[in-house]
Amino acid sequence: MKLTGSTVTMITYLLVGLTAFCCSTIKGVEGNELKLRAREKMRKDRAERQLQADNAGLVFSRGYVCITRQQDFAFVIPQQQSIVPEDLSELNLLGSSTLQSGGIYDPADVQIVDRLGTSAADNFADGIIQNTAFSPGSEIRGQFAGQRQPKFIPQKDPGFFFNGECVATQVAGPQILGHSCLLNLCLGGGGYNCLAIYAGSKFVFNPLEQILFSPSTFNDDDTIANNAGAIVPSLPPSYPGTIIGGTGLFVGAVGYVDVTTITGSTLPPVSEFTEIIDAQFPQAGYITQKINVVTNVPLPVAP
Repeated sequence: MKLTGSTVTMITYLLVGLTAFCCSTIKGVEGNELKLRAREKMRKDRAERQLQADNAGLVFSRGYVCITRQQDFAFVIPQQQSIVPEDLSELNLLGSSTLQSGGIYDPADVQIVDRLGTSAADNFADGIIQNTAFSPGSEIRGQFAGQRQPKFIPQKDPGFFFNGECVATQVAGPQILGHSCLLNLCLGGGGYNCLAIYAGSKFVFNPLEQILFSPSTFNDDDTIANNAGAIVPSLPPSYPGTIIGGTGLFVGAVGYVDVTTITGSTLPPVSEFTEIIDAQFPQAGYITQKINVVTNVPLPVAP
């Protein structure tokens, strides 16, 4: 069959059209596949972001108990204008610090009981000379803050502890009005898994209040009875703290804590009669604190 020029031209256009159609169809299929892949990736990314958001919103909370011995607690008063002030009410506690280091325990393992005064086992009267106001052999007793104490102290795990320092940043003489604290709450890992806590807030507390109200609490006057057993010290108020990070498993941790003191020691060894803080009057008692932690990382159970 003889093909004319017009026929050849028509066939050529037809072949070109079919080729273009096939190519466009293939490209269309490839484009649809790319779109499907992109949509699938977007869906997976969205699901992953949602999962991350859900994980970020999860809240882990747990309560702990810290018990601090007297030898692991210190109250440091800055240098005054006069080493021996004329009156204890003139004492300026700005910059005074409390330093502590206590073990962390499971609240289920710690039992708090009533303690209405010290006993001979507390060594409260060590070094105190009995005065004539007491009958021979009588004991000088002191009251614990809150009139409660732990019944039994469990074995401490060296990797679980609570330590740090609080500094009085706002005062009115001997009255503390605010403080700033940097604290470590370590929960295992040999002491390397720690939460870093900052606490800066109002904190109204007068550690010498009972002494100022009762000048004869500790005295060296043989004619005045020592009434340390009649005065119950006040417990310090609870305070909040913010978790600002951590170490070990707690890197990147955020959250908050609440610290509440539930048992305390006897009166501080302050003599209004001699206007000095005398080391011959030892304090007795354990300082027990409840620590409630809320954070974005899992918290272990205390041993």
